[in-house]
Amino acid sequence: MPVIADDVVLERVEHILGSGTGTLDFAVAGESEYYTWYGIEDADWSITGVERIENDDEDRFLIYPNGDYFRCEVTADKQEGNSGPVRCQSE
Repeated sequence: MPVIADDVVLERVEHILGSGTGTLDFAVAGESEYYTWYGIEDADWSITGVERIENDDEDRFLIYPNGDYFRCEVTADKQEGNSGPVRCQSE
C-alpha cells in the first residue's frame, strides 16, 4: 500500500477508511491498493459531503461520499506522524 509522505491531491476517492489513531486510507477508483496517510491522533482533517459512515462506533470506520467520489487535498511531510491538514469533499 502506497504511503503518502508528500503533499498530494487525490481525485476519485471512492471511500475513506479511518481510525481513531489518526490513520486515513484512501480508496481511489482504478487502484488496487489504498493510499495511506499516517497522522497523529489529533490531526487536522475534515471530510464534507458524507453520505454515510459505517462502523462509526468502532476504532475503524468507512466514510462514503454523498456524490460519486471525494476529492482530497492531503498535506504530508513525512511517512508517519503528520498533523495535516487533510481536506476531502464530495464531488
